[in-house]
Amino acid sequence: MQDKILSLFEEQLQTWPLAAKGYRGLNDIRTKTFDFGAYAIKVQFNPARAVSTLAKLDAKSIEARPCFLCAANRPVEQKYIEFKGVYDILVNPFPICDKHFTIASKKHEPQTIKGRINDMLELAQAMPDFIILYNGPRAGASAPDHFHFQAGNVDFFDNQVDIFKKGLIEKQVISSHLKSVVVDEFDTLYNQLQTDEQEPMMNLFCQYKPEGWVLTVYPRKQHRPMQFFLQGKEQIMVSPGAIDMTGILIVAREEDFEKITKEDIQDIFRQVS
Repeated sequence: MQDKILSLFEEQLQTWPLAAKGYRGLNDIRTKTFDFGAYAIKVQFNPARAVSTLAKLDAKSIEARPCFLCAANRPVEQKYIEFKGVYDILVNPFPICDKHFTIASKKHEPQTIKGRINDMLELAQAMPDFIILYNGPRAGASAPDHFHFQAGNVDFFDNQVDIFKKGLIEKQVISSHLKSVVVDEFDTLYNQLQTDEQEPMMNLFCQYKPEGWVLTVYPRKQHRPMQFFLQGKEQIMVSPGAIDMTGILIVAREEDFEKITKEDIQDIFRQVS
C-alpha cells in the first residue's frame, strides 16, 4: 500500500501543477526555534497554509462553500488511492510536510472520530513511514463537515510528537501491540473528556512502530487563541491544529513570524491546550 501511495505522490507532482507549486514552495519556508529548556518549539512561516489557517469555520460559511473533499468538487487533476473502500487517499496540494496526504471519507459525513479509531490504526499500519493525524471539528479541522484524516512523513516531525512538553502542551499516550487495547483505552479516554453532546476537543496522532501502535491524544480547551481575533499590531493569526500541538507552530503571515515571541507562544498554547 505504501509503495502505491508514494507512486501516487510522484505522479501528482508531474501531472498536477497546483500540487507541484505547493511542494516547491516548501523550499522557501522559514523556521525559527525557541528554547524551552527540556524541549524546543519551532515556528514555521508557511504562506500557503493561509487557506487553512484563515478559513471561516462558522456554520453559515461552511454551508455556503462547496466541499473541497467531495469527489465531485475536487480538481480533475487530483487522483486518489482507495483505502478499505471507505476512504480516498489524496495528495494535499497545500502541504506542511515534505509528503502530505489527506485521507477523505468517500461520503460527505461529519468530522467525528468515534467509531473510526480502528481505521486510523489500520491506516498507520499500512503507512509505517508516516504519522496519521486527526483534527477534531472544533480543534483545527478546515473541513468539519467532511470526515478526513491526514498523513505526514515521520521525519518531518523530528520526534516532536514523542517529546513531552510539560507545563505548556498536555497530551496522553496510548500504546500497545494489540489494536483492541488501543481502541478500548481511547474509548475510555474519550468518555472521560466528553462534557456535552459534542465531540471532546482533541487532536490525535497515530504511528505504527515495531513494538506496536502509539496513539497520542492532545486534549484541547479551545481552537483559536485570543490573539487570532485581536486587531492591528496585537493580532497574531495562528490557528493551532494537530501539527501545531506537537510544537511546530504554523503561521501564514510573515508579520506574525517576525514578531512572535517566546511569551506569545507560551500564552497561545496555555489557552488552547
